[in-house]
Amino acid sequence: MKCPERFMIVQQNLRGYLYNENIQLTGDNHILIEKQEFCDCYEEECVAWDKEKKVCRKIN
Repeated sequence: MKCPERFMIVQQNLRGYLYNENIQLTGDNHILIEKQEFCDCYEEECVAWDKEKKVCRKIN
């Protein structure tokens, strides 16, 4: 189950340099990969888990 109150963003920056035949720097490539998702809810261990109603509750 995914918890609607816990959101996770993971970013990866990948950079590579471009060289010509004379091994001189001519430019670079830059890629940003971003992954966004809701975190897993571990029920009893999760702070948003309501044990009585057995659902995730809103956290202020």
